[in-house]
Amino acid sequence: MKIFRIFLHFIQLGLVYVIYLMDDLYKNHLGFMRNVSYYSHKVEASKFGSKLFLLPLLLVVFAIILVVRKRTVESLILILLGLLFLIWQMIFSLATTPIYYLVSGILCLGFLLQMVIVLLKRG
Repeated sequence: MKIFRIFLHFIQLGLVYVIYLMDDLYKNHLGFMRNVSYYSHKVEASKFGSKLFLLPLLLVVFAIILVVRKRTVESLILILLGLLFLIWQMIFSLATTPIYYLVSGILCLGFLLQMVIVLLKRG
């Protein structure tokens, strides 16, 4: 189980690189830029896009519940990731960051991976 948790941590570190890679792809490849712009505006116009700020808020509340139950370093990292995701949603928008929804998805995936790590950890 410990090896699986370490593997998940490496995947999380890879997600940081994926954010950089998505930004680089957006800046240098016109086809990728067009697709991202098209789908980002489509998501923003949908009902899901207008309520997306509720997701990190719900995840932070869930992280606080897990921190109260399991007081480990991993649960503190979970709350930090949840706060990072919430701050990202509050400060940035699609107008300021063209890959807003891609980064939001990557941050959500990182949070979910950390939540799996916390739930697998005995403590």
